[in-house]
Amino acid sequence: MATLKDISSRLGLSTATVSRALNGFDDVSPDTRKRIEEAARELGYVPNRAAKSLVSGRSNIICLIADLELVRKNKKLGAPDFLELISSLSSELAELGYDLMFSVKTPKQDVVLQYSEMIKRGVVDSFIVGAPAQDDSRIKFLEDAKFPFTVHGLAPKDSNAPYVSADNAQIIRDPLLALLDLGHQRVGIIHDHPGTTHGALRTETYLSTLKDAGQSPSEHLIFDHGADATALRSYLLGLFSERLGPKPTALMCGTVHVAAEAARILSDLGLGIPQDVSLVAHDDGGTWPAMPASVPELCRTYFDWTETCAPLARMAIATSQTKPPYDDPERQLIQCEMIFGRSIAKPKDHPATIT
Repeated sequence: MATLKDISSRLGLSTATVSRALNGFDDVSPDTRKRIEEAARELGYVPNRAAKSLVSGRSNIICLIADLELVRKNKKLGAPDFLELISSLSSELAELGYDLMFSVKTPKQDVVLQYSEMIKRGVVDSFIVGAPAQDDSRIKFLEDAKFPFTVHGLAPKDSNAPYVSADNAQIIRDPLLALLDLGHQRVGIIHDHPGTTHGALRTETYLSTLKDAGQSPSEHLIFDHGADATALRSYLLGLFSERLGPKPTALMCGTVHVAAEAARILSDLGLGIPQDVSLVAHDDGGTWPAMPASVPELCRTYFDWTETCAPLARMAIATSQTKPPYDDPERQLIQCEMIFGRSIAKPKDHPATIT
């Protein structure tokens, strides 16, 4: 393996000049830098990361601590392949000269303590915080510790953290406007998990969009426990028997899996899609569940989470060089595609009822 001395010997330059050129110092002329970089490539020079870390005080390592219980739960619900996401993120970081350190939190572990121990060991430059909650102890701890981090997903409203996320407002606004244009007056919304930052924004967008359209939203049309099949069945039974209030003519579901479960329940109740109830979902690129044969192509918003990896890697590296609080944090929203399937239609003048 080539060394700095090999490059300096070939070019007749001091090892100090070669080192400064390869480490980006601006006191080396452009022509000399170019000659050094070309020689380094020809000789197959690979920087000694450990030595660079000792000099710079940086490890070039970004850490992600994942909740193992949540990963397993989301996998059962058809969430995007977590290994694929990690592999893509690791690859993007490697392209930029960084490594991804991956760790897991088991149900018995204190995740804040894990962050604290990692910081004490001095082995990472920054963290990536995934699956943020509205009241997220990890984010609060890192802000208080003034340790660099970036959020994968939507940061809480009371945080100035940088983040990369799908445009959750668009995920609700686009299909809801389509339903309103078709003449729907009562549109229900079913979230997959309570307490999430994206769920809170989706509800906020749902309410503001209805208000702008001159509609008065009803609380009974908002349900936060769609991932619980038993709770969802009980809710839809109460909803379409009108025990909870006037029934909706359309439903918007947080995930395709929630939509599939809702479709099965509606079928059991004798309600058809879209003739009795229009159905919309968000597709985040995960595995698709089996839909009832009677359900036509699903109308949905589509977003592939691996699209976040490149901007997330770049942002994590940039953020690793500054400490909280972030006065002007970078935030990137990635747009979704609206796919108009045949699961929506104009509402009936006299909606079907159940007994």
